[in-house]
Amino acid sequence: MHLHSVPRLAPGCRLHPTEPVLLVPEGTLNLAGPAPDILAQLDGTRSVEAIVGRLLEQYSGAPKDEMTQDVLSLLDRMEQRGVVRC
Repeated sequence: MHLHSVPRLAPGCRLHPTEPVLLVPEGTLNLAGPAPDILAQLDGTRSVEAIVGRLLEQYSGAPKDEMTQDVLSLLDRMEQRGVVRC
């Protein structure tokens, strides 16, 4: 995954509306930290770079390089689990 990738949740996966949980066909994945906010941005139209920009607005004062690495790391892990696609 890179900054110009346009990620989306895989079919059958969605965020729980009130809990920090990702609902997947096999069950659930508990989410911690900014993960729910990151995954909520995956609409299939925004690039990773645009997602980082939106999160920097939401988390004012967060270092851009650190935010970029955190987002890429989470998306890579979620892609390996099959719940995020580009």
